[in-house]
Amino acid sequence: MLANEGVEVKESPISGAGKGLFARRAFSPGDTVVIVDRPLVAELEVDRMLDTCAWCFHRGATDPIERVSAASMGLPHGSTDIKSCTGCRRVGYCSKPCQSKAWKREHKYECKIIGAKDTPALVPGVRGVIKILGRLKADPKNESQRVRDALSLWPAGQPDGLDKLGAQDEKRLEDFRLLGHAAWHYAGKPEIDGMDPQSLSKGLLSNIMSDSSILSSPLDDIPLGIGFDPLLCSANHSCDPNAMLVFNQPWQEIRALKTINAGDEIFIKYVEITNPFSVRQAELRKNYLFTCQCTKCKKGAQLEADQLPRRPEDLEGEYRGIAERLVNRHESRLSAFLAPGGDTQAERRVAAMQAEAYGILEKEQATLDEVKGAIQMCIGSKMWRWTDQPVPLLCRRLFARYLESGAIYQTFRMGVKLHFEILPALYAQEFYPDRLVNAWVVSTLINVLCGPMHQEIHQELAQGGLDLRLMYFGFLFFVHEHTPQMFGPDTPFRRVIDNTYAQIMAGVSIPETDIKEKVQAMWPSLATLAHNVSISNL
Repeated sequence: MLANEGVEVKESPISGAGKGLFARRAFSPGDTVVIVDRPLVAELEVDRMLDTCAWCFHRGATDPIERVSAASMGLPHGSTDIKSCTGCRRVGYCSKPCQSKAWKREHKYECKIIGAKDTPALVPGVRGVIKILGRLKADPKNESQRVRDALSLWPAGQPDGLDKLGAQDEKRLEDFRLLGHAAWHYAGKPEIDGMDPQSLSKGLLSNIMSDSSILSSPLDDIPLGIGFDPLLCSANHSCDPNAMLVFNQPWQEIRALKTINAGDEIFIKYVEITNPFSVRQAELRKNYLFTCQCTKCKKGAQLEADQLPRRPEDLEGEYRGIAERLVNRHESRLSAFLAPGGDTQAERRVAAMQAEAYGILEKEQATLDEVKGAIQMCIGSKMWRWTDQPVPLLCRRLFARYLESGAIYQTFRMGVKLHFEILPALYAQEFYPDRLVNAWVVSTLINVLCGPMHQEIHQELAQGGLDLRLMYFGFLFFVHEHTPQMFGPDTPFRRVIDNTYAQIMAGVSIPETDIKEKVQAMWPSLATLAHNVSISNL
């Protein structure tokens, strides 16, 4: 079959879901289900427009320290240079080929518009609509079907979809109308045969802003912009998905997480699926205006992941007092953290602690101490295990904060705990992106720890039977083995992994099988190190 002929879009049997994406043939875990060379709309956030390529989304580090560090690890943002378009000076490109592709496909329709002195910084959705209108006016024969496909999605594509959106969130609908009108205005108020351009602009803007995904590089997980494509966006949500959306700069694809049989509907995730039932449902209602009825959500809060290790009534000591104070602080949002039917004072106390922890996660500039404090509150109260959300998300945030601060050994320890104890409990597939990226970062940290600046740590670990060089090989082998099931050979992440593996193995005289045996013998000791990471030694 040709690309994407293995799927079709048709009505979903899920009530209120509209259309869905269905398999026409079987797919195995790791198979590419759908691939597009670049989403119909791929737009950078305003603050990324001058340090990230507007075509392929490769970022070039501008901070000198970050640039040197990235280059030393062989990461592309350590050597990528972004040069501004000489016409508008508002966007940049990493190479002439990227600039040429962008110009031919879309930038020629926006360059003079965004480059005008009186044009403010336009949000991604508006810029995306401007380009679509330009392409449609220039080539209606080839662009009309893609535009119709884009308009067929929720909310503009469903009967009374926009009216229902307004009934639930009037301000959101009004924002969409204003932004849609702005896109039409800045596009030069185009007239398009057979279409009402203002209604077209508002419909496109509403769908883009409602259905787009966040685009980021797996190498650093920094949000870069948004992506919207009619085919990819046809996939409905499930909290127990059988596939995953992956951005490979600039193409985007859906990869199978599980076996998918011909005729099966293909589901991806719209929100973090390891969050508790109440949190998932609240986020879906807020951002997508629906109540999830997937197989997982039909079981409500009865799954093991939703069961606290202790009863809310058993919260005691200082944590009970902390929780009482937090109830007043988070009174207005407690409902998002309460299980259905749960509204006792004890349950409200636990919900308030959860609200506090998620509040730290929502705070972009949360300090290292704030993140540690939230973890210590959750684990210290004995109401959450290390694998119960929001603790894993907090651990990943702590991992990032340690890395930003240059605390290499602390970052390494948290990364090892994530690898052995936390991520496998959340994501069964070893090729799941979160597990691959964490393992890759840990391998680079081990490489740094092998240097002369960390001889004391090297010796301390050796006394416990841990050889840093064998550790490095263990993580490198893990990433190299499982990456092909999620990232294609020409993707930035895969290239970094394959190049590193080739360079390292070229300088090794010992057979790989012998190294793997030694790694396997040492691995239980490293798992013990992971287990010994506790709130007392964070």
